[in-house]
Amino acid sequence: MSQQPDDPQLSGAPSVFAALIFYGAMLGVAWLLGVVWLDLNLLVWPEKLQGATAMHAALGAAVGLGAVVASRLVERYTAWGRNLGDAFAGMLGPMTPGQVQVLALTSGVAEEIFFRGFLQQAFSTAGWAGPYGDWVGLVLASVIFGLIHIGPERDTFRPWTYMALGLGAIFGLMYLYTGSVLAPVIAHITVNYFNLGHISRQALAEGEGLSPEDER
Repeated sequence: MSQQPDDPQLSGAPSVFAALIFYGAMLGVAWLLGVVWLDLNLLVWPEKLQGATAMHAALGAAVGLGAVVASRLVERYTAWGRNLGDAFAGMLGPMTPGQVQVLALTSGVAEEIFFRGFLQQAFSTAGWAGPYGDWVGLVLASVIFGLIHIGPERDTFRPWTYMALGLGAIFGLMYLYTGSVLAPVIAHITVNYFNLGHISRQALAEGEGLSPEDER
């Protein structure tokens, strides 16, 4: 009997509890170093803040959906994209809708507050950054963001690292443009929500003996 997506006992699926602990710790570090030590506002960059909240949300949703469409095209038309999708399906396995939602929400919020609200702002305003501080912060935060996205099989997951580097730069530019983490947070949640759901369905289809084309 095959397991259904809403089965709470899905072997190999990411642990929601572990994710909450990990991303909670990430937010804790950002708060201690960013707020307590550096006196930063992790949600907005006051000197850069511009535009309405609705505009920030719309920008984030548009960029996120664009990234999702791009990832589907890459998977459909490139061998490395298909290999990457298969590797993620095999590594993460089927997930419940609740798991997908929690993982997308926690990762999107915690990572953007940490990498944009804390790291990018801290690097940009550091005394050594000088007149190019905005770009120093953008580049450093994006590179570190890309480097944490390294999979267990480097050849297979290397494109994921490059894509994370590129998306990190785009998220950083949105942060610079709006002065708020809202746009990158919504973009990040959107990307993770749709991609994790896609990976889960692909893993379930493979477990039932269907081809990737059947799942898509």
